[in-house]
Amino acid sequence: MALVVELRRGGSASRTGRKPGPLPSRGMLERLVDDDDDFFMAVERLGRHRVPGLAHIAAYGDTILCGEAVDRMVRELEGVDLTRLRSGEHEVVTTLLVRGQRCRTDRDLRIAFSGDWNTASRSTRSRSPSRTAP
Repeated sequence: MALVVELRRGGSASRTGRKPGPLPSRGMLERLVDDDDDFFMAVERLGRHRVPGLAHIAAYGDTILCGEAVDRMVRELEGVDLTRLRSGEHEVVTTLLVRGQRCRTDRDLRIAFSGDWNTASRSTRSRSPSRTAP
């Protein structure tokens, strides 16, 4: 089983209210593939009651966090002791925290979770975030 966590840009393609220039990149900006269940192990190690927003992420479903849900996730992660996590778990959680902080400053960004036993065979088997060219 694998969990894919993507940072995506949504929002309107309208230029109204923007500075002149090209539109920002849309779609998937960064991707992390967790094929070792580090995300779910981290949620258990931190305590599902301490990170209830993340505890509701389904292993075999799709979830998108934006706006208030991202704010809640960041507050939950900032309020727990991340030093209790193992290396892979810490990497996944700190990546989520950094992406959440980016979403707070840019409201067009979203964090998308896609869980599926077959996801790993359809995507890159990488543990570190990858970036697309701007």
